[in-house]
Amino acid sequence: MKHPHISLVLAGVLSFGMAVFQAAISCVPAWSAYFGARGELLSNPALLLAAGLLVSIILVIFGLYGLSGAGVIRRLPLLRLGLLGIGLGYTLYGINVVPQLLVLAGIVSAPQPVLMRNVIVFSVLLVAGLLYLTGLAGGWKRLSARVAGGVQGARST
Repeated sequence: MKHPHISLVLAGVLSFGMAVFQAAISCVPAWSAYFGARGELLSNPALLLAAGLLVSIILVIFGLYGLSGAGVIRRLPLLRLGLLGIGLGYTLYGINVVPQLLVLAGIVSAPQPVLMRNVIVFSVLLVAGLLYLTGLAGGWKRLSARVAGGVQGARST
């Protein structure tokens, strides 16, 4: 990719969108039930809201790392490691879309029907993960800790 920072901006925006979505569904137990929240959370709306907001905060942090890697905001600590972890996490979770697509295509049979909402969620996670990893790979040198601080050019002889 010619401009890897665009991948990281898109990845960050996707993370922010997921954070808003998570916060919204955690406010309404019926929405949370639709997306697979467990009974313990559904029976305690305060716990459901707290858990949902905690996940939203984590997703916002992921979004900030994407924007930091793109150079939109200041450099965050452990940037390359953070982008790698976020990208791998999203990608590994999102790869679950593959068997679901195989079932939908009729290549593989499954004991339960595939829910389209799961296909969409896993697809978004896979795309976000690949955007993080693509942006990281394309900007690996630029994201070096020493280069970012401008320390590299200041050498004493």
